[in-house]
Amino acid sequence: MGVTRSGSDGAIQLRLCWALAAVWLTAFLFSQVQAGLPTGAYAGAAQGLMLALIVVVHGWLAYGWKGLGAYVLIVATVAFSLEACSIATGFPFGYYTHYLAIGPKPLGVPIPVVIGYVVLGWFGWTLARLITRDDPSNAGGLTRFTTPIVASFILAGYDYPYDPIGSAVLNMYAYRHPSGQFGVPLTNYLGWLFTGWVFFQLFALLENRFRPSAAAGRRGFWLLPCLIWLGIALQYPILFAAAPAGTVERGGRSFVVADIYEAAVAGSLFTVVFPALIALIRLYARRDASVVDSA
Repeated sequence: MGVTRSGSDGAIQLRLCWALAAVWLTAFLFSQVQAGLPTGAYAGAAQGLMLALIVVVHGWLAYGWKGLGAYVLIVATVAFSLEACSIATGFPFGYYTHYLAIGPKPLGVPIPVVIGYVVLGWFGWTLARLITRDDPSNAGGLTRFTTPIVASFILAGYDYPYDPIGSAVLNMYAYRHPSGQFGVPLTNYLGWLFTGWVFFQLFALLENRFRPSAAAGRRGFWLLPCLIWLGIALQYPILFAAAPAGTVERGGRSFVVADIYEAAVAGSLFTVVFPALIALIRLYARRDASVVDSA
């Protein structure tokens, strides 16, 4: 799948992505500093909206509206189905219940959770394309099978430091059989790997049907998701610095709240920061025509 680089196709939309990213970072940092306050909640909603808008524009640049639509449909369908299946049967994440959520919860699955898979999955997928492919826009050959595997690990890597916070500290969801990492069982992380691999693999089989814009051949297009992924990791040292005193109990065991946040900082270095750095290295090590420097 080649990239057309003639003209200025997508240049304005790419600049829009960067503008949205600037707004996202501002709202994101404010939401972390003001966590627990009404202003922090509003900022959190704003940063979530900005991320979703970035994915819409960035996804259109990568695959066009049809390709973006296929990605969203596949990810949302698979994520919702497996979340609902796990809530009902325990497969693949283990038995759990969502508590804090905005809006309806069909079959126990909050709609924002499904949107989260779509948004976070997009960044994981884009980083994996950079890591696994000589030309990140080339969807052929063995990479249609290797890219989904790497993308699923990047996506699950996001969940690894966050899930104990969401479960044990914020009580957003609870597992029927708490265990493992601060009450989060191993099955949860295996479920993330499996779910991500399923929808990434399904999309990879269709990917070469969609043609990217010229902007997808520019370095700025690929740099943006790398920086956003690094930015997401900033929440953990901020939250750790403001961690409240006290303990929480899960599965008959007590955990120090500050320890949960500290472990998130350490975990994010390896599961969030590391893949973003590898993608950046791959991006700037390119000396061929697959990526150009023009904005």
